[in-house]
Amino acid sequence: MVASGAARVQCLLKDGRAATFRLAVPDDAASITDLVNTAGAEKRWVLRERATWSLEEERKTLGAADGTRSTFFVAVVDDRLSGLLNISRGLWPKNAHVAEFGMACLPDSRRIGLGTALVQRALDWSRSVGVRKVNLEVFSINTPAIGLYRKMGFTEEGRRHGEFEIDGVPMTLWL
Repeated sequence: MVASGAARVQCLLKDGRAATFRLAVPDDAASITDLVNTAGAEKRWVLRERATWSLEEERKTLGAADGTRSTFFVAVVDDRLSGLLNISRGLWPKNAHVAEFGMACLPDSRRIGLGTALVQRALDWSRSVGVRKVNLEVFSINTPAIGLYRKMGFTEEGRRHGEFEIDGVPMTLWL
């Protein structure tokens, strides 16, 4: 299990490989961009199909994560950045108790416990900064991710019917 507050934490994954979890740093910008582009190229699991920012913009974003309002966790497997989770809390006093996260893992690092460990890091961080509610959005077709989130205690709060089209197939019918 991943402990909160540690700079680097290692755990053994279901496939026997070791993963190292740590906070992202500006020097991770290129690897994060590669991960986003790889996951996005599948066009099914994540909203963003490719990185739309420059490496300098990514470096600035990573450098601006203060660990109190937002942070980025990365997972390294076999010396490759294989998972990313970014989490941010609300900007206003009325929603500062709420955080939202997004996550992506490389295809060869899925269903082996990497996502579970990343989410646990996010939940540990949330508790440590006083967040009381954590939100996420997931496509309804992403049943493996939904299973992970349910296992972690998340419940469905709502659906955005017709909000997204995946593979060019509308997810709802407008009459």
